[in-house]
Amino acid sequence: MLNYIQAEVYKAFHRKYAYIALGVLLLLEGLLAAGNAFHNSHGMTTYFGECIVIITEFGVIGFCVCLLTGDIVFAGQYKNSTLKNEVSFGLSRTRIYLGKLLAQTLLSVLYLVVMMGFFIAASAVTLPHSMSIYFNDAFSLVIIGYYLACGIPLWIGAQAALCMCLFLINSDMVASFSYIFLVFMLDSTIQLAGMLMGSTPAARFLLDTYYYFPNPILGAAKGSVGSLAFLGRSWLVGAVWLAVCTAIGLYGFHRKEIK
Repeated sequence: MLNYIQAEVYKAFHRKYAYIALGVLLLLEGLLAAGNAFHNSHGMTTYFGECIVIITEFGVIGFCVCLLTGDIVFAGQYKNSTLKNEVSFGLSRTRIYLGKLLAQTLLSVLYLVVMMGFFIAASAVTLPHSMSIYFNDAFSLVIIGYYLACGIPLWIGAQAALCMCLFLINSDMVASFSYIFLVFMLDSTIQLAGMLMGSTPAARFLLDTYYYFPNPILGAAKGSVGSLAFLGRSWLVGAVWLAVCTAIGLYGFHRKEIK
């Protein structure tokens, strides 16, 4: 398994796509940091602590990065007819599936570390610092740390959902849209259905289910800083999504005919 994961990571790092995608994301972060520095020179002061907490407003980017890294690792294997070669070579389908899932997850974590490190470092260098009660550097870093601690399991759960879609659906485009529906639209669809059903038990069940989807939970994380109960819930939801999506993906992939 380790050799297979190493091979998948090696292939990912030898694709220009991986570096171009990361470069574009870092460029956008650089523009945001430069915009804050420009604002300091021509307007009211923006402190480091005040600036970096904006990270909590962009958690949705983590779900989008999962889409990128999944595409980088899976590399259109149905379209290019390369997946059947791995199966024909004698590799077990479980090893293939879990190996690609772990490679995608490792690449996503690497993107997270690089992106967070770059933005925080760029902001630390270009912006003034404050230890006041309002824009305290240390407290802002605690907020970001808590937010990322809540976000990581949810992003990993989303990565598992994408991996499931990529393995079960032959078309990369349809798989990507299916992932987008699962992560960004299914929760709102369920919530709307619950609201339309009035005060019935089924409606209450649907409305409660809404809060067990990754995106709504991550959106609420910034308002729950310091809550261990909320942090535990985030990890539980992420673990459930990881387990359920991986189980469905493995079962479907084992039964799927590879052409």
